[in-house]
Amino acid sequence: MIRIFGLGIPWWIAVPLGIYWLVVVVLVIADDREPASTLLWLGALVFLPGIGVVLFLFFGRDWKVISGRRRWAQSYLPGMIATMDGIYERNRSAARLFRARHPSDLAADIATMIERENFSRPLPAQALEIFADTGECFARLEHDIAAARSFVHLDYFIWEHDALTKRITAALLERLAAGVEVRIVYDLLGSIRFRKAELRRLKAAGAHVSADVRQLFKLNYRNHLKIAVVDGIVGYTGGANLGQEYIDGGRRFPAWRDTNIRITGQAVAELQKLFALRWYEDEREDVLQASYLPPPAETPPQDSVLTQLVAHTIEWPWEAARRAHMVAISQAERTLRVQSPYFVPDRATYDVLINAALRGVDLRLMMTGVVDKHLPFWAAQTYYEPLLRAGARIYQYMGGFFHAKTIAVDTSICAVGTMNLDNRSLRLHKELMEWIYDAGLARRLEEIFDADLEQCREVTLEEVRATGPLRHFRNSCARLFSAEI
Repeated sequence: MIRIFGLGIPWWIAVPLGIYWLVVVVLVIADDREPASTLLWLGALVFLPGIGVVLFLFFGRDWKVISGRRRWAQSYLPGMIATMDGIYERNRSAARLFRARHPSDLAADIATMIERENFSRPLPAQALEIFADTGECFARLEHDIAAARSFVHLDYFIWEHDALTKRITAALLERLAAGVEVRIVYDLLGSIRFRKAELRRLKAAGAHVSADVRQLFKLNYRNHLKIAVVDGIVGYTGGANLGQEYIDGGRRFPAWRDTNIRITGQAVAELQKLFALRWYEDEREDVLQASYLPPPAETPPQDSVLTQLVAHTIEWPWEAARRAHMVAISQAERTLRVQSPYFVPDRATYDVLINAALRGVDLRLMMTGVVDKHLPFWAAQTYYEPLLRAGARIYQYMGGFFHAKTIAVDTSICAVGTMNLDNRSLRLHKELMEWIYDAGLARRLEEIFDADLEQCREVTLEEVRATGPLRHFRNSCARLFSAEI
């Protein structure tokens, strides 16, 4: 018998257990995680050997590192970069225009950082529209699908089964009959609770349909993207998934408020690039060829909106979308308007927000006041007081469920996309933000923010400080479960 923690354990159990402990301690420490995360995993693996291993396999492995070593990523990414270099090369005039407009300002810093982390450069959009009405956005998407001549590519975290997906399915079936290629990606876990009858009909009609993130131990790294590309010349992204509730709130909410964009022209290539990356990993088919990319530009860049897409997936190690936000927030001089349904930020993002408020930037944060998930809503309340004390203003949208993910800086630049200000989006999920280097569209986004204020309640410091001890403990527990592990 061998005594461990005061317990007598047979040697034939103690020896393997000791070897197991030694191995997990070495492996977890060698990962160079944050100290709190390392201690948490060591505790789980040492004191709960069975359950701890299962939890670690699902939630503890760093797939950003592991995926970068996979052969498919090592073979595909260089070709993808080379293909996009051709797009950037033929848009040299847009690059010169960007440098002339932004020689050494915030936009230049964001663009440089995104290029170094994502190999993505500013490209001209022939037109860019911002939709605060999701119904109007999806109506345009239906019209664009109906007009498709070559292909339709859709990548959505959630594909529901309702009135909207029925209309989209009908439009896609009609285009399939006309010989148009259709490819659909949906997140396996995000869409798991919805019927797949429409997707099966589309597949039977010739569409290529793929469930993303199928590997059991990768389910924690979800595909949270929302991308639509039609014929390589029209693209959509934003907060809304494919579901009727993203238009009218469905059965759960009185209304729904989201922000989406439609772009045309050369900038659509970046959305196609992201779709192609997901499609290649899932299906090993390359759809980043000339026939799937925008033709050479006909509109001079002077008539275009300059945009730059930033994304982070487990294939890119830098969490570039999060870092772009941090650069924008840390360099804002006058105003910051930030929208996110959830507010459970990582430490670094939280600190730059507090720093901006302390510097005197007019920082206003808007999140949902109508709850869909209680844990993140409760956890968000633990972040309020320091931010309010620093001088920021916080609003809860009460007109329905609020789902927009936007940021506007100094009425000069802005971004719309899929990334929430919570740990999952900032560090785990596949996310994108479309940065828009245009003062007019930044002003438009600020006007949308101001209109949203009419349906908000402002959170005050007095209110936060009046929170009772039981509610405060509940909120703190919720924050604990939201921590990155």
